[in-house]
Amino acid sequence: MKKLTTLVLAAGLVVSAFAGSASAGEFKPVLQFAEEFTYTDAGIDDSENFNAATRIRFGFDYVASEDLSATILFQYRHTNWGNNGNDFTADPSIFGDDSKDHFRMRLAYIDWTIPSTDVKVRMGRQAVVAPSYAFGSAVLDGRADAVSVNGNINENISLGLAWLRTDSETNAKKYEVLKNGEKELIFGADDADAVILNAEFAYDGFKVAPWAMYAYKDTAAMSYAPANMLPYEANSFVVGASAELNMFDPFVFAVDALYSNVSYDDMPAGSEDSFDGFYVAAKASYKFSNGVAALGGWYATGDDDTNNDNGFVLLDGGFSASTILFGDNIIGCDGYNTLTGDTPFGTWGLIAEYANFSFLENLSHTARVVYVKGTNESEKNEYGMKVKAEEHSFLDWSEDDSAIEVDFNSTYQIYKNFSATLELGYVFVDQSNLDFGQEEQDDIFRSALTFVYKF
Repeated sequence: MKKLTTLVLAAGLVVSAFAGSASAGEFKPVLQFAEEFTYTDAGIDDSENFNAATRIRFGFDYVASEDLSATILFQYRHTNWGNNGNDFTADPSIFGDDSKDHFRMRLAYIDWTIPSTDVKVRMGRQAVVAPSYAFGSAVLDGRADAVSVNGNINENISLGLAWLRTDSETNAKKYEVLKNGEKELIFGADDADAVILNAEFAYDGFKVAPWAMYAYKDTAAMSYAPANMLPYEANSFVVGASAELNMFDPFVFAVDALYSNVSYDDMPAGSEDSFDGFYVAAKASYKFSNGVAALGGWYATGDDDTNNDNGFVLLDGGFSASTILFGDNIIGCDGYNTLTGDTPFGTWGLIAEYANFSFLENLSHTARVVYVKGTNESEKNEYGMKVKAEEHSFLDWSEDDSAIEVDFNSTYQIYKNFSATLELGYVFVDQSNLDFGQEEQDDIFRSALTFVYKF
């Protein structure tokens, strides 16, 4: 608790320092508390589980002028109350290997405009999102250390270019291997970089956003799959496009599509060294006076029986088609979306939902039904065990595995800056092609009550 208190006091000193020189610019503090309580039954470990978690985000924007500003946002996340006895900060790992679950710098960047132009530059840890109009980007919707440049050609056309350093080890330490019962350090460069070029053409009634990404990983970099494939270098590229048609409003149609290829260097003789795949998603929605109805679906290739498919690049995807299987929840402290890897790759699915409808003031609901089926090929051998593609796949969902998820989520706006959300979901799981001796995945029930305070 002492370390967390020190951090809050330090943030207060920063606030005071900037507030004292307010004449130099505009200071905008940011604070958000989220408290989540979840109960799940069955699922991955076939057990009941109650969990409670806290997430705190605090920081500030400092705006010197319309051409220059800075943003800092910290995050504290504790995934399980009582995880380390009576020590709320779970010492000593708050800044160690488990920092991703505790205290970290979420955003830290400066924005500036190139003089005498309208071109915006952002440098530092920032949100990076590949275009998507349907269910969120399956490839990239997260945060990265990057430099991005954005500008408008005219009122209808905009362009963007970003370089991301997705993995780096400056001291050249790569990874540990176990050799003759002893750990051995392997040294060398292990950088990974990505470059993204995107555009948007927006006109009355429709918009189109083509984009392309090239990514490179060194021998030990672990920033993207398939399965990291250590210790091989890899080159990959993704081309995609999203389109939205709203000229028939309140009808709106959206489509996302992409093709991905990953190629590895210096692979052993006889091994596959190139993998590819494609993904397409579509959604049609109609806005009523009390809510939005939508129908949609997606298809993504999976592994085939010759191991030459499913070469997808996944830096930090944001696919959010459902609450449980695809991680569209607030804190997500229970992690049941690991059943799908939180990605649509290797599956196809259909969605029907009615969102943001209300019968009482300040209380809104979303109801959703999702059907998911695998696209990874597999067959059983004479011993009854599945024979399928090598473990460069994100998913284990075969063409014989499927699930139906039913969600009902409600949000009540208690005060202007304070809300409570209740998420209820159930997943009916059907696994008909199991490994020898493997138990079938049980159905999943999940409930989560989350309180969020922000200003």
